[in-house]
Order: sequence, then structure tokens, then C-alpha cells
Amino acid sequence: MDYLVQFQLNVFALVALVILYAIIKMRSKIETFSKKMLKALMLTSGIAMILEPLTWIFDGMLFPGAYFLEYSTNFFLFLIGPVLGGLMLSYVDYHIFKDPKRIYKKGFYQHLSVLTFAVLIVNLAYPVYFQVDPLSNKFSSGDFKDIHYVVLASLYLYMIFFLLKNHKKTHTYIINIFIGFFTLPIVGMIVQLFDSKLYFSWTSGVLAILVAYIFLESTTAEEDFLTKLYNRHSYEVYQKHLIEAGKPFGIMLIDLNYFKEINDEHGHQRGDQVLIGFSQTLKKSFDQKGLIARLGGDEFIIVFEGGQKNPDEIAGKIDRLLRKHEDPLIKQLSFSYGCEFYHHHQSADQMYTTADEKMYQYKRTSKSMQQQSEMI
Repeated sequence: MDYLVQFQLNVFALVALVILYAIIKMRSKIETFSKKMLKALMLTSGIAMILEPLTWIFDGMLFPGAYFLEYSTNFFLFLIGPVLGGLMLSYVDYHIFKDPKRIYKKGFYQHLSVLTFAVLIVNLAYPVYFQVDPLSNKFSSGDFKDIHYVVLASLYLYMIFFLLKNHKKTHTYIINIFIGFFTLPIVGMIVQLFDSKLYFSWTSGVLAILVAYIFLESTTAEEDFLTKLYNRHSYEVYQKHLIEAGKPFGIMLIDLNYFKEINDEHGHQRGDQVLIGFSQTLKKSFDQKGLIARLGGDEFIIVFEGGQKNPDEIAGKIDRLLRKHEDPLIKQLSFSYGCEFYHHHQSADQMYTTADEKMYQYKRTSKSMQQQSEMI
């Protein structure tokens, strides 16, 4: 019972992990690489939270095999820190580059785990990180135990550097989530350095996993997964509400020109980055009451409430922001658009069809003008 009180944080965190795992299994029927990585993080954290109390329970106990249990639990507890850190970095890498093969090539960032394992093998003969007295079965720190924490700290600092280096490849809010993702274990580690009986190191890692699941894995049904704009269903629900309420509004259908060529020449991953960048530009250009949604592929729609708006002015603002973009592919983007304003008794399908026809008329006109200019 004393140990249960002493390690109640570990117990609660372990229960939270089990519940979270059950939620993922029940809610998600589609397996993804991202969810597999998150499950690996959960399993590793769970093992760490079981090992930590065991190192204290076996410490000083005298029975056959007690020395082996005390030494082995500490051995694996030291090893699991860099293993967990490498898995966290792999999880981040995947969310930025969306490439499982890249993670495999990098060995799931387990380089420091291999180094730690080598040091722990040396530790069997010389107490680098820790030692256990064979007679009393008492644990004591080695001469270079602090190096282990330096190694772990360097791994988390590299993660932050990695995020800042690649921050343009994903959404800003995802970067902020991951900075919190890393900050929590660092804070827990620092707290436990000052008092080894405050077991925050591994439990703070569980908080980080919960944050990742809530904000990255359990995406709202209103959002488009890639661009974080609203999705087609949200657009249809919103438009239906405006029609039922009899409010004046308009829609502007937007389609990227030559997007297929970008995918063919640069790959779908680069194409996804272009879609994300264009979506962010749409958000910056739209300061009115309404909604921006991705309908699918490279097709977007803006719904704006109120009276008549000049679609050319909106398109001009989007175009100016694109020309200022740092990404050369996004900077060169062009788009076609068609606009339609709601008329009494007009259905949602009729509005979309009219806007779609206007958009393709604009696309044909632009293409014809471009061909004429090339001939001159």
C-alpha cells in the first residue's frame, strides 16, 4: 500500500494510457502509420512507468534473484529514455514529411539508444551510470550519471531545432503543439532532477501523448485533414443554414490551375505542401464573416455573408498574397474562380452549378488569352 501511495502518479498515468488505448481501438477503424507510432509511444511510456516503481521496490530487498531484478530494471529504465525520445522524434518527422520510408531509413532515430546501450554494457564492469551492491542489493548512482541526462536533454533540444528548421513544411499550430509535446517531458525531467521522489518525468510524457492524440489524431469532423480548412460537409451544412435563415450570402468557387503538373513533376508530398500553403493564403485574404472550405483535390470554396461582394477584388487580394509567398511553387500559382450570390428559392445545388460554370468559363477565357499572348 505504501508503494501504491508513493507511485500514485504512475498508477494514474498508466490507467490513462490504458483508457486512451481503448478509445483509439474503439473510435478508429482505419489503421495509420501515425496511430501506430502513437501506440508505440504509449507502450514504451507504459513500460517505463512500470519499471520505475520496480527499481524502488527491489532496492535493498534480499531474496534469490533480487540482485538480478534490481539491476535489470535499472538497466532498462536508463535505456528506455532515449528509446522514447527517438520514437517521439519519429512521430514528429512523420507529421511533417508524411513519409514512413524516411522514418525507417533513419532507424526511428534510435542512434542515442544504441549509444546508451553500449554505455550500459560497459556499466556491467564499471559503474558509469549506476551500480547495485551485490551484498546489500542497494542502488547508487555512478560517477557519470549526469551524462545520461545531458544525452536526453540534447535529444529533446535537437527535436526543437528540427521543428524550427522545418516549420514552413506544416501548419504553425502543429509546430506549437509539438513544442509543447517536447516541453512537458523536459519540465518533468528537470523537476525529478531536483527531487528524485517527484515522479514527473514519465507521467509528463503521458500528458504529451494525450496532447498529441487530442490535437493531432482525433481531428474534428468539421475539418479537412490536410489543410485544416472546413470540409465539404461543413460547407454544405453552413450553406443550408444560410438558405433556411434567408440570409444574403454568396459563394466563390476556386480551382487551382495546372495543379496536376505540380504533382507529376514534384510529387504528391510537395503537392500537399502547396495545398497547405494556398489554404493559409486563403485564410489571410478572407477577413469577412463566412467560411472557407476545401471541397476536395485542388478545389476550394469561400462562403461570405452579407450583400454583393466584388469577386475580382477578393481574387486580386489572394493573388497579391501568393506573389509575396516564400515558397517558389506557391508564388507562381494561378487559379480560376466563379462567383454566385443567393437568390430567393435558389437551391444549394443550383448555386454551386452556376458558380462552377462561371469558373470554367473563366478558366477557358484565361487559357485562350494566354495562348494568344504566347503567339504574339
